[in-house]
Amino acid sequence: MKTSFLKFGTFVLLGSLMLTSAKAQQATSRTAYFMENATQSHQMNPALSPYNGYVSIPMLGSLGLGLESNMAFTHFIYPPLTEGGQLMTFMHPDVDAQSFLSKLRPNNYLRAGLQANLLSFGFYTEENFWTFDLATKLGIGMNIPYEFFAFAKNGMTSGSGNEYHIRDLSVNAGAYVEASAGHSRQLFDFLRVGMKLKGLVGIAQVKANISEMDIVMSPSRWSVQTRGSLEGYARGAAFTNDSTGAVNGIDFKTPGIGGFGMAVDLGAVYNTPIENLTASLGIIDLGGISWGKKNTLRAKSQGSVSFEGIDGISTDGTGSAEEQLENMKNDLMDMIAFKEEAATRGHFQGLNPTFNLGVEYSVLDNKISAGLLYSQRVGNRGFSELMTAVNFRPIKQVHVSTSYSFIHGGFETFGFALNLVPYVMNIFLACDYTILRYTPQFIPLNTATTNVQLGISVPLGKKQPKEG
Repeated sequence: MKTSFLKFGTFVLLGSLMLTSAKAQQATSRTAYFMENATQSHQMNPALSPYNGYVSIPMLGSLGLGLESNMAFTHFIYPPLTEGGQLMTFMHPDVDAQSFLSKLRPNNYLRAGLQANLLSFGFYTEENFWTFDLATKLGIGMNIPYEFFAFAKNGMTSGSGNEYHIRDLSVNAGAYVEASAGHSRQLFDFLRVGMKLKGLVGIAQVKANISEMDIVMSPSRWSVQTRGSLEGYARGAAFTNDSTGAVNGIDFKTPGIGGFGMAVDLGAVYNTPIENLTASLGIIDLGGISWGKKNTLRAKSQGSVSFEGIDGISTDGTGSAEEQLENMKNDLMDMIAFKEEAATRGHFQGLNPTFNLGVEYSVLDNKISAGLLYSQRVGNRGFSELMTAVNFRPIKQVHVSTSYSFIHGGFETFGFALNLVPYVMNIFLACDYTILRYTPQFIPLNTATTNVQLGISVPLGKKQPKEG
């Protein structure tokens, strides 16, 4: 068994951080929910509409990046021991195992994604607002249990051996294209409603889950018993195999359309009997993508693998990253030994619906308002947030919002959103989790949850109220 076996945890985590830093799970800023001239707010509630119509700059109409995690970067990257030295990972022998493991939770998640609007525009017909969007969405997520980190960091600490029982180690990644058409209208003087229909085109989806991994270690022999599954959905994809017939990768030979689906967004804005108080509800992403049987790959891992003659085990983290990543891949595939199975049916991939419930109270003729927004994403390991925002609208061309997120803010972040409409351009910039504290190496302290959204568009005609 190679020495890289105990380095596996380091590179699963750090490799994931490098990948996910370019993608975002929460691609739409919640801080913009109460901004009345923001062209992106209808992404959270289709009943919300800006002052003006718009035509987006291709690829820049709404570009969102972000990261969600209950971990922190500084749990895994440590400062150098001497001035001018190199940063250390948690696998470094000078990092105390108990100190590192005490910072972790039973299940540690990391989710990220990217949303880019390729083309979008919206326009008014009297008080009716219509939107059209074409966007691409990428995402990755993983769950890493505490026991896995304990195995990676400690290895075999007892002369007689150690046992580790890892449950629910999972990784998934996917990409799809979304085309949507939305409409909102004033149903009554006190009620505005909206709906958006979405056509979904699946590009690729990969899901790997190790539901059970039992590792029994002794000085001369390790045994690993696993139970897991590997699924891939894409056009023209095929598993690649090693000399033993075990799956060691997926080859996307002829990428294209692998699945189709539909989704719907629903929303409402209600002007309550209390003057200047409004309430709103948005439900987005009700639907999913269906992948056909011919575009479906399945493999399963169930059984035991033994490694004899174990020696030279080390956790010093030395060696080039390329060598360790290659060894990590080989060791992981040896441990899990996925075997391909015939796909007997296709797969329906449901989206994760999100509920946004907001209340807002305005003063000074709507130039200042305070809002409270609760968001709940349902599904496997859903995400919830409670956010308060203060909004400033001195003139229609300038809107500024500041926010604080109670659940994931950690008393170390704040949110901001800025929307400028200098007549010929609508410029939007927002972030719900603006990180304030960093190490001298600019590594964020205590939180790995953040996002940023940018939008640039050209304003069109304004909303025209009905006569009478």
